[in-house]
Amino acid sequence: MNVQYDFSDRVVIITGAARGVGRAMVRQFADAGAKVIAADRDEDGLNETVDGLGDVARTVVADISTVDGAQAIVQAAFDRFGRLDVCVNNAAVAPHASLFDETVEVWDTVYAVNCRGTFLMTQAAGKALRDQGEGGRIINFSSGVSNRGSAGAAAYASSRAATESFSRVAAIELAVHDILVTCVSPGLIDTQPKPLPPSMKDGLSKRIPTLPLARAGEPEEVGNLVMWLASDASSYAVGHVYAVDGAAGIGTRAGHEIVDEDVRYDWVTGRTRS
Repeated sequence: MNVQYDFSDRVVIITGAARGVGRAMVRQFADAGAKVIAADRDEDGLNETVDGLGDVARTVVADISTVDGAQAIVQAAFDRFGRLDVCVNNAAVAPHASLFDETVEVWDTVYAVNCRGTFLMTQAAGKALRDQGEGGRIINFSSGVSNRGSAGAAAYASSRAATESFSRVAAIELAVHDILVTCVSPGLIDTQPKPLPPSMKDGLSKRIPTLPLARAGEPEEVGNLVMWLASDASSYAVGHVYAVDGAAGIGTRAGHEIVDEDVRYDWVTGRTRS
């Protein structure tokens, strides 16, 4: 089945647009007819993202963890395209360190970007959409690590859990304005640096075979879910966290024949054994 979206006359903000999933989403929305504000701190990366897209995509270099940065991104949508319809809050940072090595400075920066930034963007976009009076969509980002332990991810995992909780509150408050807030939770997506650092290469070589689909997801597969949430097809989907993780959050790959050697329940199955 070939699923296509038409976002003609829609204006979409995408943060964290200089690479990875953000870059993929900018191109996906632009290909579907949307006008896109691509925002990030990395100007060079943004320029690579919008290369070849023409006037349908404009860049904003800003820091979402600041009030001025968030407001500048939202204002750019109106200054350049005259309206706003969708805000995708994808930007996040994910440095890893052991609990004993974590520093207050890094911890605070992770929370400033991942939590405060998501709050500021949701607030700024929410106000603009409310005043515009036509409803809209705000799509925040979490991570599969938000609901399970992962060594080295104390700051990142907990900040993503906070984002999920915040998104539920925002969904309730903004629903009265027909602004639908949802949250996307990706699993392992192929956005790692190339070539892989040795430790990451070793870790992924062990992890990927245990995933139910035995592969990492592609950035565009995350974008596909975001586009559905941004579309009219999701008009009754609000307030929930949507996983796009290839079932990694519910179990590991079934890699062997299922054999029941437990004789205690033969009376249930009716099995007889020789």
